[in-house]
Amino acid sequence: MPEPADRRRVLTAAVAPIVAMTDQANTSDLHEACAQALGQTLDSYETSDLTDIVAGLTSLEEVMRTVPRTRRLRGSVALDWMRLHAAVTTTMAGAVYDQGRHSHAVSLADRAATVARAAGDGPLAGRALTVRARVIRQHNPAVALQIADAAGRIAGTSPARALVAGKVSASSYAAVGDVAGVQRSVAHAWKIMELLGSSAHGRPGFALDTYSPADLALASAEALTTVGVADDAGPHLERASELITDSGQTGMVIAVYMARARAALSRERPDPYEARHHASRAVTLSLQRPAEWVARLVHDISALANRRTGHDMDDLVATTSPWF
Repeated sequence: MPEPADRRRVLTAAVAPIVAMTDQANTSDLHEACAQALGQTLDSYETSDLTDIVAGLTSLEEVMRTVPRTRRLRGSVALDWMRLHAAVTTTMAGAVYDQGRHSHAVSLADRAATVARAAGDGPLAGRALTVRARVIRQHNPAVALQIADAAGRIAGTSPARALVAGKVSASSYAAVGDVAGVQRSVAHAWKIMELLGSSAHGRPGFALDTYSPADLALASAEALTTVGVADDAGPHLERASELITDSGQTGMVIAVYMARARAALSRERPDPYEARHHASRAVTLSLQRPAEWVARLVHDISALANRRTGHDMDDLVATTSPWF
């Protein structure tokens, strides 16, 4: 795995020349360069510092907005540029959400969904709306479910629809303690994955056109654990661990460790020592990729450990609190 400094150089090298060529390059070459830069960002999303990702995407998104104002884009060229603009903005919304800047994430997600729908890309619009739903879920799960339903319809039969069902709908039902709702959403997501086939699965981690069974297994385990169905969650968590732990996708590996920590505390006989082991490994990995979502999970799991076992994780909370 490349060192963090190397990954920063990759992102800088991918985006900096594009800003310089905005005025001179023809539209086709500029579109290709922007698409390649986005591809490199997606490839490094789970292993790069989120600050570097957002910085690169901010510059790229500025190009996305500048070109249509300064050039005449018509027909298929205009649609292609709109789709790429929506893809860049959706990726940026996800990264900003992971940073904990939720209001800004919603604004970006709404913009991405609007542009994607105007370009006729329903799956991308649906994927963008998942960011809004995830923000709203924390305050109003019922509204988040309404957004998820709309996102699923827009996404059609695509990997984005499996993402909506397995990650957004399931977690929203879990937030209100609806076991049946979680189980229905999880089953529906896996059914979509079966219909899509392996070509739509991609690799674990953030993506725009694919959704990995590893991601769905992790999302299923998290929702089922949250709603208290440990027996149902176990096989999903084992599958996620098998597919992700050695993947090299740092962000996803961290998420698996945190899910295992929560599961260890949610069993009929909670194990605070196993939970601490997994949480500590997650925090150690996160030191090279600090993020608000990790700090939030550490805080929640420490509180859960205290409630269920009398053992908190105040030292891990202190380590990660500056990430809020």
